[in-house]
Amino acid sequence: MRLKGRVAVVTGGGRGIGRATAVALAKEGAGIVIVSRTRDELAATAALVKRQGAKCIGVVADVSKPVSVKKLFDRVIADFGRVDILVNNAGVAYYKPMVNTSEKEWDETVNTNLKGVFLCSKEALPYLVKNRGGVIVNISSWAGKHGMENFAAYSASKFGVVGLTASLAEEMQRKNVRVYAVCPGGVNTKMFNDLFPEVDASKLLEPGDVARKIIQLCLPECKVNTGTAVDIHSLY
Repeated sequence: MRLKGRVAVVTGGGRGIGRATAVALAKEGAGIVIVSRTRDELAATAALVKRQGAKCIGVVADVSKPVSVKKLFDRVIADFGRVDILVNNAGVAYYKPMVNTSEKEWDETVNTNLKGVFLCSKEALPYLVKNRGGVIVNISSWAGKHGMENFAAYSASKFGVVGLTASLAEEMQRKNVRVYAVCPGGVNTKMFNDLFPEVDASKLLEPGDVARKIIQLCLPECKVNTGTAVDIHSLY
């Protein structure tokens, strides 16, 4: 249990990459806070995490809302007293030409995928600095390094995550807080399958593949340079 005594907050923890990451962190001994807008999905993930013997709470929160994020971290500190790891995984996507993308869809995408990373990181950082160390892992995407047709809002938000990661890593390098972005290709999740139902799932990464990389980045002995945007390739 290489993360025993640590406390990890995982946004978008109700399913997919977030769920796999929460379970993987629990197996390494971390206490877990899973965050989602969907109560039923939180309960399902919490049950899986608790089977690993980890302390776990689920918090319904919207990472795009400052008040919601503040209440989230107030709850984390009340229940655990500390934060050591933050995995910013919450995300939404629309697949359509940019000219057909509404302002509402653009705002929802950017506010969840990028502003949410900003808000959660801003709340977590004082605790990470106080602990004299910690890790933030931001989930970007292959589309955060490569423009994709009909994916302008999502790609823009994920490019932003990579830039935010690099800048924050520079700010935090003297405070022993490491910051990474993870950029997977296609992952076999509900969101991906809803967007691309024609893609052969055998060519996709599994959520557990991404979770294993996140664990590697969170370990104290990790030698990956802070600020790195780590690729995880799929066959898609």
